[in-house]
Amino acid sequence: MKVDNKTWYYELATSPVWLWDKHIDLAFYYLRKKIRQFPELEKRKVTTMDTFFNAKVRGMWSVYQSSPNTFDWESCDSLLRLMLGVNVQSGSSWFQVNTLLIPIRFDDLKHWALVNLELTNWTIEVYDLMQHKGPHNSKVRGGVDALSKFIPLLAERLSLFEYKPREPPGTYPIPVTIMADIPRQGNGGDCGIFTIKNAECLIEGRDVRYWVIQDRMQIFREWLACYLWGHARRKLEGDYKSDEEVDTDY
Repeated sequence: MKVDNKTWYYELATSPVWLWDKHIDLAFYYLRKKIRQFPELEKRKVTTMDTFFNAKVRGMWSVYQSSPNTFDWESCDSLLRLMLGVNVQSGSSWFQVNTLLIPIRFDDLKHWALVNLELTNWTIEVYDLMQHKGPHNSKVRGGVDALSKFIPLLAERLSLFEYKPREPPGTYPIPVTIMADIPRQGNGGDCGIFTIKNAECLIEGRDVRYWVIQDRMQIFREWLACYLWGHARRKLEGDYKSDEEVDTDY
């Protein structure tokens, strides 16, 4: 992110402009930094992942399905490192947290949603702000399918279930619930900022039903753009690098 990248900030600050992976990833990095900076948030044992995680899981799940008996598990090393808190900026190991917040992009819907993976009871909640009956919900469930089925296989590789057991034992895949009693977005482009703010509310223990509403989206966008611009300006003037600029070898 550069201070003089006016297009980047315009996209972030303007409703209902679509947000891209670069916006979502930086916002979720900001949320991880926020958790680290406030002890009361760190005590909640929650962290976020970036867009690469879901994309990689989907890709690996597709390969696994085609040849499960000969699947090369070494090809998942980057995913396992992410789960251990390595190669994700300001990340935490899944052994140390109870809640994972994962942004998920549905390409065929041009839509963002938030996945809340609870490791205490191994459930998935999907915060989808454009719920519809029929094809839309089917595509959303299909998009989350890889996470619900491949993450348990990755967890077994790390022996994660020994520390965070499933109840009842052996439950597979991870049960998925699409959250119903949440606000809806009022246009086709604010799903990205809804996803960011839903994650922030869950991190802080706020009720999304009262905080994440369409009328506040423009304010949220402008505030986030101003905050990140100010952060980039301070970095430039102070001539320092933060850890999101460190090369990450996925």
